[in-house]
Amino acid sequence: MIAWPEPQHTPITWETFLDIDEDVRRDLEIVDGYVVPREQRGREHQKVGTRLSLALERAAVTEMRRTGNASCYETNTEVDVLLWEVPPTARKPDAVLHRCLPEFEQLAAGHVVIVAEVLSTWSERRDRVHKMSDYADAGIPHYWVVGFDKIGALVIERYALTGGAKPYTHIGTTHRDMGPVAVRVTDPFPLELLWRDLEIAPPV
Repeated sequence: MIAWPEPQHTPITWETFLDIDEDVRRDLEIVDGYVVPREQRGREHQKVGTRLSLALERAAVTEMRRTGNASCYETNTEVDVLLWEVPPTARKPDAVLHRCLPEFEQLAAGHVVIVAEVLSTWSERRDRVHKMSDYADAGIPHYWVVGFDKIGALVIERYALTGGAKPYTHIGTTHRDMGPVAVRVTDPFPLELLWRDLEIAPPV
């Protein structure tokens, strides 16, 4: 395993990135062959990402029961999503809904249905500009940007590749003050999330 302590002067391969010590790689992404440290993330940020992943998981289970397991979905948080291998680029979304995979198969953009990033002071430009562009270029159909406060998720912006065209098109924004429903969509499947399921603390 590689500890990765030194500055990088040339791009590396995907295999070399995977050879970095797992504990170190947890806080790294790779963009066009260059290792990039992830932005700082506070506890509230982490909790919102976890709540969102769990809510998406419940919605996916409901859909699988409805269709008799005709489609299989699962969710993950902060896992490498390989966007493209040459030059290697992989991001670690705060929450991702993807099609089911064999246990040791690498999660790639082609498996992903929805990818979500939770905004923070340190990540807003990266999430709104760089990651949005990368996810669109990789062909991920749905991208959500989530703002939060001390209660939990506060606003959710939804973007999609309409007609498969890039860049993303903004298709809707919901705010916690607008009512109990955080998200209600029919694509990629009928899905409803409630704000209460995205809370990390009791409402004041």
